[in-house]
Amino acid sequence: MKKRTSLLLLLLTLVLLLAACVRGGEADEENGYLLYYPAAELRSVSGGDAIVTRSVQIEDAETLAKDELAQRLLEQLLGPVPDAAVRAPLPSGTKVQSLTVRGNWASVDLSRQYARLAGIDLTLADYCMTLTLTQLDGVNAVSITSLGQEIPYRKTQMLTAADPLLSMREDARRPIIVSLYFPNRDGVLCEEKRTLALYEGQSRVNALLEALSQGPESGELLALLPEGFAAISARVEEETCYLNLPADADLGADPQQTVDALVRSLCSLDGVGRVQLAVDGEIVPLLDGVRVGEPLTP
Repeated sequence: MKKRTSLLLLLLTLVLLLAACVRGGEADEENGYLLYYPAAELRSVSGGDAIVTRSVQIEDAETLAKDELAQRLLEQLLGPVPDAAVRAPLPSGTKVQSLTVRGNWASVDLSRQYARLAGIDLTLADYCMTLTLTQLDGVNAVSITSLGQEIPYRKTQMLTAADPLLSMREDARRPIIVSLYFPNRDGVLCEEKRTLALYEGQSRVNALLEALSQGPESGELLALLPEGFAAISARVEEETCYLNLPADADLGADPQQTVDALVRSLCSLDGVGRVQLAVDGEIVPLLDGVRVGEPLTP
């Protein structure tokens, strides 16, 4: 956990120092454009870019309407990475639902995978897409949604290349104390107190879910969430945490235990007294055989 936190802090520092340099890149060939990617590995030496560019040729770019050209660029960005030195900025399977350009504003709607991003991963994805699209003539603002819905825990919904998108710094961390619940070897849920560093732009719920997915720190406890588990969205209103899961969410070998652990952990957050689970935005009576039609309490 400490190693990962240090890595994120180093990543943020490098991006802040190098954002202006990355933005200044230019494609030097006719019909050449830049795609922006997070670096696959972070170099600790000075000058190691956190965001890097790759050139791409768009055939017949001069004949395309601006929204068609923007669509082509995003399709390239969502495709296979060009080399091992970069990584995909968006989760696997992310699709462009729609893309329109009105004046100087590009509006992008992505599939539900995008809404699963939070914290630094969301910021980097926003940054890569915004820089990729604002290189088009006349485009200086980008809005990005998921299935028509804004990301509720993002600080701003209108992004520009000039924005301090990566304004998070070490002194912006806000620690929160939570109780995470993991099963022991006898299958009994046990409490593990944890202090989480909450970064600007990261919601408390997503920080908690991220910590749960990383597993326990104690060697006496077992991991709870299956690999790849992710929520579509989460919000807290009037002491109720609304956790929206995809229909294909994997709750592991013991779904009831997983739901119980999620509810107990989420209710350790200040101001959260109950949890309402939803599936693809709809409240359903059962999820993987577990009753979830009503708000759940510890």
